[in-house]
Order: sequence, then C-alpha cells, then structure tokens
Amino acid sequence: MRLYYGGTIRHQAHSDEGVIEVVDLGDTRSLHFGTFPRQSSMSLSVPHRLELGYTQTMMACLLFNPTPRRVLVIGLGGGSVVKFLLHHFPNCKIDVVEYRVDVIAVAQDFFEVPSKNQVARLTIHHGDGGDFIRQQDEGKYDLLLVDAYDETGMTESVAAQGFFDDCAAVLSTEGVMSMNLWGSEHALFDQTMTRINTSFKNQTMHLPVKNKGNVACLATKQAITQANLKTLRNSAQTQGLELELDMLGFVHQLQRQNTSFIKRIFAY
Repeated sequence: MRLYYGGTIRHQAHSDEGVIEVVDLGDTRSLHFGTFPRQSSMSLSVPHRLELGYTQTMMACLLFNPTPRRVLVIGLGGGSVVKFLLHHFPNCKIDVVEYRVDVIAVAQDFFEVPSKNQVARLTIHHGDGGDFIRQQDEGKYDLLLVDAYDETGMTESVAAQGFFDDCAAVLSTEGVMSMNLWGSEHALFDQTMTRINTSFKNQTMHLPVKNKGNVACLATKQAITQANLKTLRNSAQTQGLELELDMLGFVHQLQRQNTSFIKRIFAY
C-alpha cells in the first residue's frame, strides 16, 4: 500500500469519476482524490470537529447568521461541515449536493456521515450543484456553503455567472454564502470574485485561511459595515466557545482584511 505522510490507506478505489482514497494517521482520517492534498479530514475520536483550517474559516458565515434553519451544502467530501452543523444545530435542516456517487458512499462508510434513514433532517442529493440550485425556491436557505473542488480544480458548473445569480436568489434576507476558493490561482480567483460581486451587489468579504492558499469568500444579502463587525465582538467570543472555533479571531481578521472592501468591496 502506498503511504501518505506516514499514514496508511484504509480504502482505495478507481472509477470513471477518478481515484478516491481514505488514509489513516493516528486519530486522523483523511480523504484524498489520488493526490497529496487532503479533501477532508476527521478526528476518529471527535467526528463532528472541524479539522482543516479552510472548513473552520468557512464557518465565519455563522457570525452573520448564528441560528440557521435551512442550509444547502454543495460538495460533500468527507462530510466535515455536515457533521459539524448536525451536531451544533439540532433544529437545522440540511440539503447536500454531491456529483460523485462514490464520494457519498465513502463519506457514509468511512466518515460517519449519516443517511436520511438515520437523520431525517439531512438529505444528500446525488447530482450537479448548479442544476440543483437552479431548481430551488427563492429565499429558501439561510446558509449556502460551496466547496466544489476536485483533484483538477473548481467544478465547471459552479464557476459561471448564472450559478452565482442562483446562489443569491435562494438565500433568505439574512442569508450568507460561504465559498472555498483557491487564492493561489490568481486569474481564476479574480474572475470568480468578479462574478460573485456582480450577483451579490458587491456585498462580499474575504477571509484567507491561515498558512494556506485557500480563501473563504463570504457573500451576504445585506451590506456589512465596520460598525456591524464591531458589534459582533462580544457575541463572537461566546459563539466561539460553543462551536470550538476562533470566531473572535475571524471578526478581527475580517476587520483587517476588508476595510477597503466594506467601502468599495473588491474593486476588480
């Protein structure tokens, strides 16, 4: 068996959709698509905890909508975000869209992602995220979490202007979209941000992931000001303790990163 960073492969399969591997190292189990970067990681002892920095950073969206009732997740991976939401928000209903059927199977078999028979408020849809969101009612979701990368890059159907228009349409008045982007791919990042800003009327912020090339883009239906961010400091500290995330640090980082954003937001 091939080794990844000293770990061992628990599962390996090939299909028309690509390679999929599950790797264990100590208490950590990770999902790979045939390449070194981890698509998802899970603590075997605390399965609901977010292990990777980019998934933690994506949860900064909870600063602006702390009690979501309906959530749409595009891109299942190992289900880290799904398990986190199920654990911390017992009244939340979650739809997930994943285009790889083998990823769904591995997430349920190796990463403790429940099926609808086990948890009625979770529904996993096998299909294309762009097609799915186009068919949803306006204002349906409080949070929209998009992580649609595979081993080659961003899935084509979620990179078009129409997709982001649909994203804005399905969010509730206080809804937030949080999207994982690769900031290291400058041309694609700039192009994607231009499209997101067009759909969300420049009401966006960015939050780079510490020591990584990922950037979380937060897009809202309502404008966020520096005054709004300042008022979040007290609640963020309590929220962070409950969620086991550095929510206060996210507030401070948003203030530093987006000072010019909030005045003119992404002048591309």
